Amino acid sequence: MESVARKQNRGISEDFHYFQPRPKMRGQARLIVRRGKAARLVVSVIAALTAFGASPGNAAANTVIDLTYDSVMDMVRPEVHPGIAVHHNLQVTVSGGGNLSEGRNRSAGPYQDRNAMMQVLSSSGDDAAYASWRTAPDGGLVRVQNDPQSTRTMTVTLLPGNTCRLEVVDQLKPGFSEYAFLRISTHTVGYFSTYRVTRTSCAIH
Repeated sequence: MESVARKQNRGISEDFHYFQPRPKMRGQARLIVRRGKAARLVVSVIAALTAFGASPGNAAANTVIDLTYDSVMDMVRPEVHPGIAVHHNLQVTVSGGGNLSEGRNRSAGPYQDRNAMMQVLSSSGDDAAYASWRTAPDGGLVRVQNDPQSTRTMTVTLLPGNTCRLEVVDQLKPGFSEYAFLRISTHTVGYFSTYRVTRTSCAIH
């Protein structure tokens, strides 16, 4: 996955997005999985959307899910900055052909950046990837994000009436007591004692 960052001014830190080197592939990354398996997984998502109120025509074409969440984190080194508030936006498009694309951006005060990726939807992710999506047993979607010292899991649950719910959980990896995220302004790693999600939203179009 190739990242494209837009930097405005300098100072506030945010999450990790550019820590690992990635091979370039037409500006996006693709996770290679078996097409037959991917197609079955997309069918399960489409079936769940239809069951919960999405029209069959729309579900069979492209389904767009808008996800947002707000977080607060306390930096402890290399500088001390308590209560850094970050707003996250993700737009996920699931196509009937088996592809999932994601565009995301985040902001903290006057600072922001954005990123994007594409993958073939699979139930098993690529361990080397920064983030990957898979289908949940109930037909929803799960995104796993691999940060240096923690893992972020985003779960999209499909609800009746063509609605959905987003849950975001960060968990430290064994042996670590701090979260390590890349600072948006300097692209250097900062360390945080806490990371709290304060609000989430989910909408299907």
